[in-house]
Amino acid sequence: MKKKKIAIIGSHGLYANYGGWDQLVKNLAEKKSDNIEYLIFNSKESLKSIIPPDGVVVKRLPLKASGFQGLFYDFWSILICFWKVDTLLLLGVQGMPILPFLKLFRKVDIVANVGGIEWERPKFGFFAKMYLRFCFNLSFIFSNWVILDNQYYKKFVPKKIKAKVAILPYGGEIDTSLEITKELLDKYPFLNEKYFLSISRPLSDNLIDELCESFVGNGHKLVLISNLYSSPYGMNILEKYKNTGNIIIINGLYVKPELDLIRRNCKAYIHTHTLCGTAPSLVEIIMAQRPVFSVDNPQNRFTLQNQGFFYSSFDEIHTLLSRKGDFSEYIPSKELCKLYDWQKIVNDYERLY
Repeated sequence: MKKKKIAIIGSHGLYANYGGWDQLVKNLAEKKSDNIEYLIFNSKESLKSIIPPDGVVVKRLPLKASGFQGLFYDFWSILICFWKVDTLLLLGVQGMPILPFLKLFRKVDIVANVGGIEWERPKFGFFAKMYLRFCFNLSFIFSNWVILDNQYYKKFVPKKIKAKVAILPYGGEIDTSLEITKELLDKYPFLNEKYFLSISRPLSDNLIDELCESFVGNGHKLVLISNLYSSPYGMNILEKYKNTGNIIIINGLYVKPELDLIRRNCKAYIHTHTLCGTAPSLVEIIMAQRPVFSVDNPQNRFTLQNQGFFYSSFDEIHTLLSRKGDFSEYIPSKELCKLYDWQKIVNDYERLY
């Protein structure tokens, strides 16, 4: 059987630890079918020395995958692999404008995961937002398949399109290899206490400041995990709340067994993302089978299938916290977990190639 050659473009790379796309790349590589060969582009932010699975080749480029360099990272990746592969899997669409010209010279299938409605994020300026919206619309014309990670994004699909559309979320897995030990208690003393957990990137649309402010002096412990050093917004959060006794800030945690131990032992998880589609952190807590309090919007309701507690203000959370109980009625069902099985999602991706 002839093997299909697929290039993956746009993530930080194989075994990077930045977000949903990087977890997707890891699982696509490790759980792939035998008839698939991957060429994966890694950014300068990724690990320099890795051993990829059989049938996977990694090409490291001296550019970042994010920010302004990310545009050239995508363009460069496309130019390197366009003549060598059967299909391009684009994670993000900022490199899309180069493809109409290249496709004049060679037929290559394009599968584009458009990410989300990035042009609505406050962190982007006017021209960046215009460019991202343009690339989003272009992907529906020049791709064979466009992947949306959440049903909610269908409302943004242009009326006249040529691409087929698939709704494919991110998956989740929970590592249960660790139990609470003296060494881990020395590192994370809160594991022996009742605590609420929130995990997110340091973006204003993830409401980190508002969440922390609502916990100041309220008698409940909040554990916040975020790579705060990566942005001025994050640094401001760190400075503002570093001496708040009941708020514990962990500045980035990428050791999955430890991260999942913290997930598995929280009293409840508070999800604050307002613009994400199917947020990987929300999927992981579904798989961890802990109670979920989620900001109320269509994409979070779709991810949770209306399971959990949905709030419109943090006052509603604190009214809920004032009652006694274990919040077990807000634990998503085990049936919901089946939707986010990584092997199922990998198989669904491979059907599009």
